[in-house]
Amino acid sequence: MREDIADLAAESVAGTAGEAYHDRGDFLRRLAVAAHRPGFALLVAETTVLIGCAFGYPVDPDGSGRRGFDGTFREIIQRLTSRARFVVLTQVVAHPHTQHRDIARRLQQRLLTDLHSSLGVTLLHPANQAGQAAFSSWGWQNMGEVVGLPGPVAPCVLTLSSEGQPSARR
Repeated sequence: MREDIADLAAESVAGTAGEAYHDRGDFLRRLAVAAHRPGFALLVAETTVLIGCAFGYPVDPDGSGRRGFDGTFREIIQRLTSRARFVVLTQVVAHPHTQHRDIARRLQQRLLTDLHSSLGVTLLHPANQAGQAAFSSWGWQNMGEVVGLPGPVAPCVLTLSSEGQPSARR
C-alpha cells in the first residue's frame, strides 16, 4: 500500500507550487521513519481507489528519555502551546478533486481522536505556500518559524486543536 500512498502524494501536488516539496523518494523515507515511531498510526480513505491518508505519532510529556531533535522539538511545542502531549502529523494527503476536499480534514481529526490527543503539530518549509494554504484551509494555525531545530531552514510550526479553541498562548 505504501506505493499507492506515494502515488497519491505525488498526484495531489502535481502541477502546484508545492510540488517541489513532495519528492516521491523523500515521501517514502518520511513514511518509513514515522512508521518506526512508538504509537505510529496511519489512516486511509478509499472508495474504489485511495483518496486520502494521514499519518503521525504521539509525543508524550516525558519523552521516554529521548534527546536531540525529539527533546528539543517537544520543549519548543510545549512552550508555544502549553501542551505537554500532542500528535505529530507527519503527512496529510488528499486527492485534489473537489469531491474529496473534506477528506483531509476528517482524517486529521480522526487521527487526533484515535491517538487521544487534542493537539496536532506539523512542520512545513516556510516557502511551501501551497502546503501552508492547504493546512490553513483545514483549520491549522501557523505559529511562525521556529529556530533551534536542526536543519538548514527554520521550519514553520502549524498547530491544530481538536477542541475548536486556539492552540497557543500568544
